[in-house]
Amino acid sequence: MSPAVDTINQQTLAEQFGFALTVLKSDPELNSLFTRAVAGTFDQTRFNAELMNTGWYKAHGETWRNAAVLKSADPATYATKLAQSRASIGTIAAQMGAAMGPITLAQMAETSLMLGWDSNQVQAHLGTYVKHVNGTMLGQAGQWETELKAYAADNNVKISNSWIETNLQGASRGAQTFNDVKDKVRNLAISAYPNLADRLRQGETVATIAEPYKQSMASILELNPESLTIGDPKIQKALATRDKNGAPVMQTLYDFETGLRQDSRWLKTKNSQDAVMGTANKVLSDLGLVG
Repeated sequence: MSPAVDTINQQTLAEQFGFALTVLKSDPELNSLFTRAVAGTFDQTRFNAELMNTGWYKAHGETWRNAAVLKSADPATYATKLAQSRASIGTIAAQMGAAMGPITLAQMAETSLMLGWDSNQVQAHLGTYVKHVNGTMLGQAGQWETELKAYAADNNVKISNSWIETNLQGASRGAQTFNDVKDKVRNLAISAYPNLADRLRQGETVATIAEPYKQSMASILELNPESLTIGDPKIQKALATRDKNGAPVMQTLYDFETGLRQDSRWLKTKNSQDAVMGTANKVLSDLGLVG
């Protein structure tokens, strides 16, 4: 039988191997190796060689192993580092608009500490939790959502909350940029208005392209231009009418305005009344009935 080894000697030997005694005894495989090392008086070289062949060593990176040692050997310091990790991730989550409960945050903080995540890895994992809270996104994601909805409206594109959520999660994780998401909206607009593709790719929106038609319609029909949208059927027709070959083209302003004067609403305008009076006066003048 091998002679007994007291706890002090075990602790000293464990420290020579670079581990706290509590760590070596916390895992069955490590404890078995350490027991053999004590009995066989392994030196550090032999211990390290056998350690690297264990499943424990292969399953855990150096950062994880160091954190595990700290957790067992110096729990107070480990707790401090864990609190720092939780505070840091909580701050980043708030900035990104990642919504998670305290339990999930605590679990992620410990995983980050044990695996030594850098800021990009933290961001990648937090991106999954970017979502609507009571119908609204928070933080950076909330700012992106506001801009994205405005951009979609300016291009007469409909996007759902689920579409926004999926794409902004990708942008938050770093899998794509926010500009990539905006490009997707622009491409949807191009598919709806292929004749406007070049102008849209150059940075214009459907709204800016439609603005002359909108102002013309407001003037001729005596409407508040703010009451008109690019979704108005007449403006839509102006943006994508058909030529004689059936290809989508923009209507000329002349043809657009001519069509507006055939609208029943035009007959009720002062423009119409003035035009009628002007025509009547010309006829009377031609007949010599007015001076």
